[in-house]
Amino acid sequence: MDYEVLIVGGGPAGSSAAIFLSKVGITSCLIEKNFQFDKPCGGGIPSAGLKDLDLLAEVKKGLSFNIVKKIKIVPPFSSPIEVSFKGGELFIFERKEFDSFLRGLVKKIGTEMFEGELIKIEKGKNNIESTIKSKTGDIKKIYSKYVIAADGVNSRVCSLIGMKKIQYFWTVSFHMPKLDINPDSPCEFWFGSSHASFFYSWVFPGKDYFSVGTGAEKVTLLRGFIENFVKKRFPSISTLKNFNLRAYKIPRWSKRKFFKDNIIFCGDCLGSVMPVSFEGIYYGMKSGQFAAEAIKKKDLTLYEKLWDNRFGRQFYIMKKFQDYMFGNDERIDQWLNIHRDPNVQEIAMALWLRKEKGNHLIPLYFKAFGSFISRIFKKHISYS
Repeated sequence: MDYEVLIVGGGPAGSSAAIFLSKVGITSCLIEKNFQFDKPCGGGIPSAGLKDLDLLAEVKKGLSFNIVKKIKIVPPFSSPIEVSFKGGELFIFERKEFDSFLRGLVKKIGTEMFEGELIKIEKGKNNIESTIKSKTGDIKKIYSKYVIAADGVNSRVCSLIGMKKIQYFWTVSFHMPKLDINPDSPCEFWFGSSHASFFYSWVFPGKDYFSVGTGAEKVTLLRGFIENFVKKRFPSISTLKNFNLRAYKIPRWSKRKFFKDNIIFCGDCLGSVMPVSFEGIYYGMKSGQFAAEAIKKKDLTLYEKLWDNRFGRQFYIMKKFQDYMFGNDERIDQWLNIHRDPNVQEIAMALWLRKEKGNHLIPLYFKAFGSFISRIFKKHISYS
């Protein structure tokens, strides 16, 4: 079986790559180990992100979701901060449904797709030979010029070719039925070392449930953190025995190779999760789009250039924030309180909610945060 591109992984990054490859007339085949996989995830993506990916109309027409129009930020010591959205909304959906919906779009455009696991990958003289074991046990050989590795933080592709493993945090989460349905419920972000470590705890209102979770650097901390958070946020809940708690890894961004030979890394396999906000779906899908554009131009170096031009400085800055603030409640409290200023809120909404290009907004961050930022970046003032 011959294709221009083999895509390994049927999550948002892989499906996005298949969709954009089809738009430019490049044949591809997508394989996914488990079509029923339900990745533990808050399931949020701004409407502006879907619009940027030219998927907003399709999602509105074919997917069930909740629309959130404000957030609630809870600092470690200070009173909560509520911010109403301007110029956008946040869609919250079941992750399994979203992934299946995207694969439905892939199938609709005629891209071949099947359930199977990559077990071997070898570079030939003129192509890449991939050995796939189907769910029924059949062995298939696929020959392609390129392979897009979009198979997550536990990437089989990376393992087979000897790539360094992704650094990651751990999260634990569960779905709680909405006992008090309120259409105005905000997305809640709670900060504090008693219930999160180098992360935050969250409550995201889905269509008929709340996604509740927290994160940490070490998996051994998760149980105590989620229990502490639930006691703090939902004091009427005395036990978690009735909920299905699920732990999972989330990439910790650090600059790494975007491709090796003709194997291209996308989504969690690249580590494309925004520091501080830990938003990954939109950025994973953009990585798939940029990879498709680079393949179209037959210039894989274009992939990293497109990424850096659009997101490089923002990821760099937020990584510095994350490294300096997280793990210190006093610093986090000071930083969050700066967001009571409407001008700072506007910058944050432009970057996070409306997905405006970040480079021209970075100087505004420096101006808004003044001496607080200068302490973080006194050794890293310039970025190139």
